[in-house]
Amino acid sequence: MPQLSTGFVIAGAYADKLRRVLFAQLRTELKRGEIEGKKIAQRAGELNRLLFEILVNRLHIDKGDVVRIRVEYDIKDNDIQWKLNTLRIEVFKRVPDEQLVQTIRETIRESEKILARPVSEEEIAWTEKVTEKEVEREIKRRIEEAETKIKGEEFNIAEAIFYGETVSGEKIALVKNTEGENIGLIVARKADNYTEATIVLVPSKGEAYKTTITLPVAISEIEKAKDEIVNTAANSYYTPIARSEAENIIREKLKQLR
Repeated sequence: MPQLSTGFVIAGAYADKLRRVLFAQLRTELKRGEIEGKKIAQRAGELNRLLFEILVNRLHIDKGDVVRIRVEYDIKDNDIQWKLNTLRIEVFKRVPDEQLVQTIRETIRESEKILARPVSEEEIAWTEKVTEKEVEREIKRRIEEAETKIKGEEFNIAEAIFYGETVSGEKIALVKNTEGENIGLIVARKADNYTEATIVLVPSKGEAYKTTITLPVAISEIEKAKDEIVNTAANSYYTPIARSEAENIIREKLKQLR
């Protein structure tokens, strides 16, 4: 039975590589008229959607991580039949194997529901629009961006005060510095068995800054982990953003409070 393998590829370009490999493997069948190009593209697109669910929505893979995807398939009645029980993914990121296996199995069980829902803009950006060269340019941009990052300790972060929840279940907290000034906002959200938080800082002068941190506590317990939030925030690196962008993020989140 034939097997599709992407080889090691930058995660942000997995969809482009998968399509190209599949078309290359089936070029003989395509020439013979045993399968149509649009059918190959359709089946590649469906598999890419399932992979997007696994890699992005559930494992939170970054575009700069490296993956290798392998799956067997069969050609029958002028169509591709994926053998989803053979799907294997290697991810070069600190993701436990048991989490990978569980996520793959859960996605396969829910495959019909996933493929039936509308395609999101983020999914399109991952599976249809991005090539490997574009991702390489993005990585270069991130390297250059990293050189401008500032460590959180420079903002004298002293306290996180939770005071509300959005309609989507996000926990909102004010960030205060050692002088008691409000300097930003924390937006904490559930992410599997941990909490992911976006921190937006708007000092009294100069640029605004933004970062995302993860905390090994459930969202329901996040308000009890204020010291850990402050320590993590102080030791994280922040990327400069426009003040108008930061102010808009804060304004929109405050509007969403229950």
